[in-house]
Amino acid sequence: MALPRPKIDWRPKIDWRTAPEVLWRSLVFLAALAILIVVTTRWNRWQGHPGWQSTDDAYLQSDLTPLAAKVPGYVRAVPVQDFERVRAGQVLVQLVDDDYRAAVAQAQASVASATAQAEALKAQSRLQEANVQAAQAVVAATAANLDQNARDLVRQRRLLDSGSSSTEAAEKLQTTKAQLSAQLAQTRAQAEAAARQLGVLGAQAAQAQAAIAAAQASLRVARLNLGYTRIIAPQDGVIGQRQVRIGQFVGAGGQVTTLTPLPHVWVIANFKETQLTHMAVGDRAEVRVDTYPGRVLRGHIIAFAPGSGSQYALLPPDNATGNFTKVVQRLAVKIAIDDPDGLADRLRPGLSVVARVDARDAR
Repeated sequence: MALPRPKIDWRPKIDWRTAPEVLWRSLVFLAALAILIVVTTRWNRWQGHPGWQSTDDAYLQSDLTPLAAKVPGYVRAVPVQDFERVRAGQVLVQLVDDDYRAAVAQAQASVASATAQAEALKAQSRLQEANVQAAQAVVAATAANLDQNARDLVRQRRLLDSGSSSTEAAEKLQTTKAQLSAQLAQTRAQAEAAARQLGVLGAQAAQAQAAIAAAQASLRVARLNLGYTRIIAPQDGVIGQRQVRIGQFVGAGGQVTTLTPLPHVWVIANFKETQLTHMAVGDRAEVRVDTYPGRVLRGHIIAFAPGSGSQYALLPPDNATGNFTKVVQRLAVKIAIDDPDGLADRLRPGLSVVARVDARDAR
């Protein structure tokens, strides 16, 4: 006898007591999903919206000038102390300058010697000009004697033809003519040699002037090197720690200290790239220094860095290789401080600040 097959009810059973909880959870899930979608698609727009943009990745900066020796030498004096305020032109380090003073004296002697040699050549040139004139006078006198001999020889030939003179007299005149011709050639050669010697003296005078210029250049170099033994402050500011002491040898290029031109400081604020949408040069800014809470310094943007920090890293990233993970980059923004609020002499580079920029695009 077959048993009756039981009836199965396939309709879902609803527990109306838990329905409100299921509905609430569904609504919470949908709301969270909607928020997630909105945040992921509009986060950059919200972050870069016109208004005040803020970052705590900001620091005070200033020019730090390393001061080094330009010439080698031993330190004679260090007339300043660590962290002392100095004025432009004030001596910071004095090197032993005895050798450099001797070099200046030697260069001065070289200039004097070259100048004396040039004066001597000028005197020789004047003397040689007189010798040239004397040689030319001798040439003129010899030429006149030769002309007179030629006239005498013509008259002697007439007398010889008429039988009024002897052959011996004519031969003597011929001999005198030959002597005068040779003497004229000699005096002309001597005059030409004297003239050429004048040209040689002129070349030597030019060489002497070049020697004077070289000696004067050496003197200027020696004086410069002597001046470099005094390491001075290039501008007003505060020096850092002294890196040399009395008696220490400093080589050329050896650093002696650093100079910070306080109170000239500014702010370098590293904003996220998504915060720069409406920023522009000239936007006003507010700076709060962590060292002085409650004090607000006024300023404005003066420049943007030409690239993000990753571009200037020692090992810049190469996003074309391997897996890529997008990371929000930061760009340095330079902010000038317009109103230090009485803190100008107390601000120091390296202090942490919080920078806020009014990025409302007035255009």
